[in-house]
Amino acid sequence: MEQPGREMISLDEALQRVLGTLDAPVREPELVELDESLGRILAEDLLAAEDFPAQDNSAMDGFAVRAEDLAGRDTLTLVGQSLAGRPFEGQLGPLQCTRVMTGGLIPAGADTVVPVERTSGYEPATDGTVSFLDKPGLGDNVRPRGGVVKAGDRLLAAGTRIRPATIGVLGSQGKDRVSVGPRPKVAILPTGDEIVAVGEVPRPGQVRNSNAHALFAQARAAGADATLLPLLRDEEGESRRILEEALDGFDLVCTIGGVSMGTKDLVRGAFEALGGETLVETIRIKPGKPTLFGRREKKGRSSYLLGLPGNPASSFTLFALLGAAWVQGFQGGSLADWLDRNRATLWYSKVRPNRRLQALPARLRLAADGVTLLNLPQRTSADLFSLAEADAFFLAPEDSGPRDGEIVDWVPLP
Repeated sequence: MEQPGREMISLDEALQRVLGTLDAPVREPELVELDESLGRILAEDLLAAEDFPAQDNSAMDGFAVRAEDLAGRDTLTLVGQSLAGRPFEGQLGPLQCTRVMTGGLIPAGADTVVPVERTSGYEPATDGTVSFLDKPGLGDNVRPRGGVVKAGDRLLAAGTRIRPATIGVLGSQGKDRVSVGPRPKVAILPTGDEIVAVGEVPRPGQVRNSNAHALFAQARAAGADATLLPLLRDEEGESRRILEEALDGFDLVCTIGGVSMGTKDLVRGAFEALGGETLVETIRIKPGKPTLFGRREKKGRSSYLLGLPGNPASSFTLFALLGAAWVQGFQGGSLADWLDRNRATLWYSKVRPNRRLQALPARLRLAADGVTLLNLPQRTSADLFSLAEADAFFLAPEDSGPRDGEIVDWVPLP
């Protein structure tokens, strides 16, 4: 059933409008401790402070030699060793070699490493020489200075989301404090007389407040400073008062329920009464059609409302497609990651065509020819169980039921 008087737009258009609200404000970055930066968005490019490796070092356990010395002979005199943290002091002369372990610095004068298994072993003969079984090539088994990274190279771009490996890179460059984008304050506001606490036993017609906890977790996973607010009952005056307090105190308020066409769907009216400007009224998507997004200006400050449907899978899906994008964009994350679609081959599909775009749960799998998506059956818009197994949504175009082997767009779950 269409909603009279409301502009219904595509998901792509809705995403453009949602992310378009992030263009104007310039937000000051924050400095956080390295170990507190996980999941944050890097606010500036990270440039290499020095070459890596900082000096030539060995890729093997063996002997450092001058390759030219072994061109016409097979023995060299052992004169010392170079270990990680304890380099050989001095210069390697003609017809000399040193032991060298993996990571050990290449002695001055040496240019090649011969693995120990291609020699007579670490202990020299009685005359102090080591025998070599091969004629090595110049530079064999040497990791050259700057062979991985040169000073000044860009290691990480601003907008990168910080993951455990990213922290390792930051630490390697001496970054004990990291400049990151500020996190938005996001409120989760569940609504409805039928909602009871998770720990309660629902009576007929009631449901547990699991939806709000899932949305709270989604917001935190996307990087928000999230707060779960008390349940808002279906009372018109109360709806307006509580919504105003939330918009005054948070950057983004995510309501659950109250945005459709029912007599107790009060969120839209309350938002408009507070001077809110609706940017997205409804979306041509299944599930999640009645989703609302808007902006409210008060005393020179902007706050935003993401009004999500009450059905669990609907609210979860639309936050993953719109809310997570806004939260990461607020912090300076790359918007192209959301506007440019991923593509993969679909398998196990049982999708029936619908006049709206369908966002359906899937599991990513690597195959010999690339990424594949396994369609996970979803029974209704209240079916949150299939989402527990998913790590992506795939998008079935309007009036289309993609079959096995077809290429489809997909969006990762945060």
